[in-house]
Amino acid sequence: MADSDDSTVDPKIWVACLACYNGGSLHGRWFDVGTDPDDLHHEVMAFFAKGCETCGEYERECPECRAFAAPFRCGGEELAVHDHEGLGDVGEAYDLPRLCAIAALVDEFEDRPVLAYLARVDEDVERAREGLREHYAGRWDNLAEWAESWAEDAGLGTEQLWPYVDWERYARDLELSGDVETLDVGGAVHVFRR
Repeated sequence: MADSDDSTVDPKIWVACLACYNGGSLHGRWFDVGTDPDDLHHEVMAFFAKGCETCGEYERECPECRAFAAPFRCGGEELAVHDHEGLGDVGEAYDLPRLCAIAALVDEFEDRPVLAYLARVDEDVERAREGLREHYAGRWDNLAEWAESWAEDAGLGTEQLWPYVDWERYARDLELSGDVETLDVGGAVHVFRR
């Protein structure tokens, strides 16, 4: 079964006021998720928060606005992420540092199956970063193709014997032994060495 990976979509979240939602109205909007959680938080606050008496609207540089941003214009006090794109399985928690860390991972490894691998390592961002950096062995049409290339690079066997090697079986044995791990994403096999 193929793993899913929507890391080609720019990361964004739909943030909504929880009180409004529970009261039967949807008050929120889409926000692009960059790599800086403070920037994202201030952008969200500029949409929801009243701001202070001096500014009237929420101003990022105003210490009063930053300290007394709630209650929101709508009367609510709590935000939730009601929808998202390009971030994998992140749930509804308003955890901007985590969301920005995932967006940074997607940005750093744009040519790799970031979200599928993140799901494979139990959503652990640092573990995913390490695996994508240290263990990723490329994109292949199938694992047998990778195994043959790896064996060539390692200087295993002689060219006269190579036509007799069952590369699919060899690749399957490498995967079963735990020497490699694969992700099948979009018809391609992404290989991670162990």
